[in-house]
Order: sequence, then structure tokens, then C-alpha cells
Amino acid sequence: MHSRVRLIGLNLALAAVYALAVRLGLAFNPEAGFATPVWPPAGIALAVVLLLGNRLLPGVFLGACTAALLARAPLLVTLGIAVGGTCQVLAAATLLRRVPTFSITLERVTSVVALIVGAAVACTTISATVGVGTLYVAGLVRPSQLPEAWRAWRAWWVGGMVGILLFAPLILAWSTRPRARRELHWVEKAALVASLTVVSALTFFENLLHVPKLATPFHPADLLVVVLLWAAIRFGQRGATAAVLGVSVVAIVATVLKDGPFRQPVLTDSFLLLQTYMAIVAATCLMFGATIAERRIANQDARRAELAAETANRAKSQFLAVMSHELRTPLNAIQGFAELLHTGVYGPLNEKQTDAVQRIVQNEKSLLAMINEMLGFVDAERGPLAGASEDVLVADAFDGVERLIRQEVARKHLVVQRELAAPRLAVRADPTALQQVLVSLLSNATKYTGDGGTITLGADGDGEKVRMRVSDTGIGIRREEIERIFEPFFQADSGTTRQYSGVGLGLTIARNLVQNMSGEVTIASEVGQGTTATVVLPAATAKPADVAEERPLRVVAA
Repeated sequence: MHSRVRLIGLNLALAAVYALAVRLGLAFNPEAGFATPVWPPAGIALAVVLLLGNRLLPGVFLGACTAALLARAPLLVTLGIAVGGTCQVLAAATLLRRVPTFSITLERVTSVVALIVGAAVACTTISATVGVGTLYVAGLVRPSQLPEAWRAWRAWWVGGMVGILLFAPLILAWSTRPRARRELHWVEKAALVASLTVVSALTFFENLLHVPKLATPFHPADLLVVVLLWAAIRFGQRGATAAVLGVSVVAIVATVLKDGPFRQPVLTDSFLLLQTYMAIVAATCLMFGATIAERRIANQDARRAELAAETANRAKSQFLAVMSHELRTPLNAIQGFAELLHTGVYGPLNEKQTDAVQRIVQNEKSLLAMINEMLGFVDAERGPLAGASEDVLVADAFDGVERLIRQEVARKHLVVQRELAAPRLAVRADPTALQQVLVSLLSNATKYTGDGGTITLGADGDGEKVRMRVSDTGIGIRREEIERIFEPFFQADSGTTRQYSGVGLGLTIARNLVQNMSGEVTIASEVGQGTTATVVLPAATAKPADVAEERPLRVVAA
């Protein structure tokens, strides 16, 4: 019961507003008694129906009937005008609702185009055609008065079009909250109002204010368009619609007073010129406002997505860090008890038991290496840490990593050789980070190189840069996979049946560490021929003093 009463009240209120708006439009010298180029009810009714639904259409019909009867129109003309106006609103609202992603706030270009072309230009022909046709049927427009009928249709159509472009966007923009956020200082708002007031006065009251004619091809109306575009670009659709309506009111008052650039001997002609101009200006401002709003909304969505991604990334990194630390505790226990078993603390082991313990130790080390990779990845994502940058001999760095992988080299019977352009070659780097990078690259080389293969550690200088290479004769990498090789958790050998273990973080961490040392990492590979990883770092600032003699080429064969 309460909803019905509310609906009846809304329809009666809309009917009253519609009738008052019609009376306002008919005050401007209408053609054939009913067609005027100033027709606010078209935009008001469309906006209300879009916001509250088709249940307000009876209010449109009742308001049109009331206004026509107050204008002493015959019953047939009253019904024709009411039916034409109601059908126009229904058609325009239905068309706009069927536009994909239609925005009530008019912050999409497609929404504004649909409002301009579909509602303002096309659908307004319904009311004009039905209205003038009814006048013809009722005998108010006779066949001998067809030019007058054309003038009436034109005025009716222009009035409806301008009414939709001025009033519908204003009501829609100010009744809904815009998505594009804007933070503007009151000084800019005051400056816009002042500029609109001054420029509007100069444009439309040039005779009353005795504005001097300047020897320039520009007219104050050109500056007025600039100020209106300022309102659209900086203040969005709310600012654009309010500014355009304010300028339109000033222009109508000036035209009634027979002033301004659109004055003609016949007042109706003046209004037609003025309203055509305002329709073009309103459409332009709406398009500019929608374009800027779309960009703002896209930027806001991108920032929100970036913040969400950063939050998820922090949660992921925290989870990986916690889990990695928690997994180390049981792994340390496994390692400790395995070593106790291997040393015979709990009694001697037979051959099979010894082999089982060795397998436990080997798998524990592999799992620990994966955990260390994940911890390194988490640390790298947290940002670069301030490391100790110093001169490091490349030969010493190679010696250190060779010792760490010696067991794996021996197990697979690999040959490790060096190709140093100069034994005293040195780089400027963090020793710990450099060792971690070389260990990662050398571990990959031993992992993907078959038994009896060769791994080469090489380095050469090039002015202010030093290139260190880790080459192998392994399985190689496909060309399309090289582009993704530095992505976190990516592995060329993927799937549940993959042959090689690992989590795919080694190269990601290595690249981050090298970049923190002002260097770069590149990978070159060919399937079946092997892979070469190259690390480019700044050369040492001074020759290390602890090297007294040249080091010969070393070849280590297991």
C-alpha cells in the first residue's frame, strides 16, 4: 500500500513539473501555438524515467495532457501531444538501456553518443511528427500551410533535442555519484564561475554592455567554448552540464532582450539559431567530459588493481617466507639424525642401510636448496639490500663455486674447464651476491648436462665491463622458452612427469641480484647444443694487490 501511494505521488509530482516546464517552453513565441525551440520537459522526463523506471511514464502522459489543456488545445490535439511525448520518452529510455555498458553518469563515450544520436536526434522526431500530424488532422495546420507545418516540426524537433541535451545530462550527472574522483580547489571553482559570468556577458550582451568591436577574427563566443571545455575537462560531467545550462539561460535572456550574436528580426528564428548552437556546444562538452572521465576511471581501476596485486604479492611473499622458515626446522632434524645414522652412533649399518641414509641426505639437501631459493626470491621481492661492493677476482669467485658443486660434478663425471682472458680480471660486486649468482648458474649447468659433459667457466674484459660466462653441453632451451626463462617459477621442463627438480626461481633471483649490482644477465641456448649464461658486471676500480703472478688455465676432470 505504501509503495503504491509513493508511486502515485511520484507520478503526480512529475506531471506537475512536466506541465510547468511545458508552460515555460510555450512562453517563447511557439510555432502553430505548440512548437517551441525551448522544450525542457523532454530532458526532464527522460532523466526521471531512466532513474526511476517506466512506472513514471503515466506522469509524463498526465503532465503533457495537463499542459495542453491549460493551453486550450482541443481534445484530439491534447491526446496526440501527450501520446507523442510519452512515446518519445519510452523509445529514448529503451534505446539507452539497450546500449551495452550504458552509464547513468554519462562517463562513457558510448553512453554520450547514444544520448546524442539516439535519444536527442532520433527519438525526438517521434514527438515532433506525432504533434504536427495531430495539428494537421485537427485542422490547425491546413494543406495550404505546409511551410508553416515544416517550421513547426523543425521547432518542435530542435526544442526536444536541446531539452534532452541540456536537462537530461544535468539531472543524471547530479543525481548519481560519479566514478571518476576529482579533488579540485575552491579557487579553481571560483575562477570558473567568474570566467563563465564575464565571458557569457561579453558574448550575449555585447550591445547592452557596449562591448567594443575589436579588429580580430575571434569572437567572445570562441572564448566561451574554451571556458566550457575547461569545465568539462576539469570538473567532469557535473561541471559541464551545469556550465552549459547556465550559459544557455543567459543566452535565452539576451535573445529575448534582442541582444547577442543570434538575434534575428523574428524571435523564433533567433531561438532556432541559438538552440542549434547550444546543442552543438552541449554535445561537444559531454563528449569531452566522457573522454576525460573514461581515462580517469581507467587510471583509478589500474591503481586499484595494482594495490590489490601488491597486497596479494605481499601475502604470497609472507607465506613463502614463513613456510620456508618452518620447513627448515624438520629438515635440520632430518639432516641431524641422518648424520648420526651415517656415523654409526646407533650402531653399524649394512650396505643397503648406508645407501638409504645417503639418499635421505641427498634429498634433504635438494629440498633445502629449493627452500633457500624461495627465501632468496622473497628477499629479492622486498627490494635491493645494501651489499658490500668491492673488487672481486673472477678466478677466486670461480674457485669458490667449484668447491660447492664438486660433489655433483664428481657424481656425473663432468669436466669443468676455464677460459680466462686475464687471470687478474676482477669485477666490482658484492662477493656474497656474486657467489650466489654463480652457484645458481653453475647448478643449472650441472643439472641439465648429461654424464661426461663439459662445463666451461669463462671471463673477458671489455673496457668498463667484465663478461663472465657459464657454458655447458647440456640439453639446451627452446627459443620460445628463453624469453620466459627469467619469470618466477617458470621451468622449460614442466609437468608432473618432468625429469629435473627445482622450483624455477634460481635465474629470477640471479637476475635481481645482478641488477642490484648494476649488471645484467643474458641466456643464449640451442636445443641439443647446450646453454651459455653471461653475467655482465662493472670492472674493478683497481687491480687487486694480492695477485703476484699469472694463473694458468685450469681444467678439472672428475
